[in-house]
Amino acid sequence: MLSECRYNDVVFPCCDYFREVDSEHGPCFSFNTLQHKGENSLFELNRTTGPGVLMFRLLSDAEISIHSPEELSTYFLDGKLKEIVHTFIENHVSFLFSVVEIVNGEQLRAEPIEVRQCRYLHEIPDDPLHTYPVYSYGACRLAETTKEFYQQCGCVHPVRDLTYKNSYCNYSGITCWNLYEGQKEKIGAEKITKDNCLPSCVESELKTIHYSKRWEKDEDTVGTLVEVKMASLPTLRYQRNLLRDQLDLVVAVGGIGGLFFSASVLSLLEVFYLIFRPMY
Repeated sequence: MLSECRYNDVVFPCCDYFREVDSEHGPCFSFNTLQHKGENSLFELNRTTGPGVLMFRLLSDAEISIHSPEELSTYFLDGKLKEIVHTFIENHVSFLFSVVEIVNGEQLRAEPIEVRQCRYLHEIPDDPLHTYPVYSYGACRLAETTKEFYQQCGCVHPVRDLTYKNSYCNYSGITCWNLYEGQKEKIGAEKITKDNCLPSCVESELKTIHYSKRWEKDEDTVGTLVEVKMASLPTLRYQRNLLRDQLDLVVAVGGIGGLFFSASVLSLLEVFYLIFRPMY
């Protein structure tokens, strides 16, 4: 399916770095992913390496998507980050994208999930159908979709990840799955699928700047040459900080009490002392 893989002009074995991950309609092969259940090694970018450029030759029609390392290419991924490549129509395809980083303050980790309204990579929901190594919004939505089909048909489609092999559907289950899939398309998936998933605390924001495809007559090599390029190293960063914690609340209450009632913690303790002190 893939050949001539290069990253920043360095050739590498395609199957060693394009790892199999789960999706709604079968396995996808993802580069620089954290969602592979085996050992993962990520390529890092900095001022020394410069923006990353990934090139490979696609030998069959496929959908290409761009996302952060912890994300999955699912139905819920932004459609602007997906493109279908037809190898017999275009033999050169280029993706140019930009990245905005998200950084979190250290105090945010100590707050409960309900307060910060996001999850870190290790905060995986306690759900037997959530089988992904790290948390992401797409992985959570995919697990929710899997749960819905399982509740309707009692099984998981056999094209899905081997983690679900003990729950694969038989012929009757696949028929039920197709009927329910048709119902979702007719009514609208957003009206059926419940969104109980929080965003990831560390997920970067990606944006497609330019997508081009062309056919070069002088190209004799079979397949489509795909170039995925970062426009530049991130120049914009969002930082999520905790404005107030429990200690700040205590300080604020104490400040208001001192301002309006001339009260303090010491004077409050003195009241109890005066009440319960022994009488002589």
